Amino acid sequence: MLLKNRPFNREEPERSATKIYIFCEGKDREFKYFQYFEGIDSRLNLIVHELASSDDNSPKGLLLLAQNSLIKSEKNLEPKYDYREDDKVWIVLDTDKDITNSRKPQLIDLRAYCDNRINWNVAQSNPCFEVWLYYHQEKNKPDFKGIDVCNEWKPFVGNTIKGGFNPRKHPILIQNAITNSEPHFQVNDNGFPVVATTEVFKLAKDILSIGKISDKIYHELSENHDDNLKP
Repeated sequence: MLLKNRPFNREEPERSATKIYIFCEGKDREFKYFQYFEGIDSRLNLIVHELASSDDNSPKGLLLLAQNSLIKSEKNLEPKYDYREDDKVWIVLDTDKDITNSRKPQLIDLRAYCDNRINWNVAQSNPCFEVWLYYHQEKNKPDFKGIDVCNEWKPFVGNTIKGGFNPRKHPILIQNAITNSEPHFQVNDNGFPVVATTEVFKLAKDILSIGKISDKIYHELSENHDDNLKP
């Protein structure tokens, strides 16, 4: 049987629940992936910011968006979210180069800012989010022509995962993705993940660390009989 859009009973987060704010560069696949876990457990208050079509999703733009959405100041008296200093913030983005190579200095600045602010984190993939999706069902680091190009990863993942990655069901394999991707993780001199690796597993661990979420996912996976899912 196929999983429903949400296999879990939606729960309203407790007032004291840990908040995790996620700002994704991708307006579709990344957003849908993390949205899957919203309401999974009352002890997890997961807020996935939805980008507007006019939003700047460059590294610099994402950082400014997160700051304006969360941090109250004299010039920003009413931020979008009720952010507290003990909440966690994750910015999810790619390494893929642009034509002018302007991303690299922006990524360096973004990482420096988050390194100097408590509970602000970066989940970067090289070259793109599809690297994280790949490891949901594959253990070995891949090797193919164009491995450092984002557009080459999209069809590669689609061909590797039977039926392509489905954000309505495959996120249930999040623990599998952690187990498969973490051993391959390395960084270069800039602190960026090397090609075909990702640090999204760090955010995934944060999600699974709250309450009994891992138990819920394991139970749902054991009850699921979709042949396209393999732990």
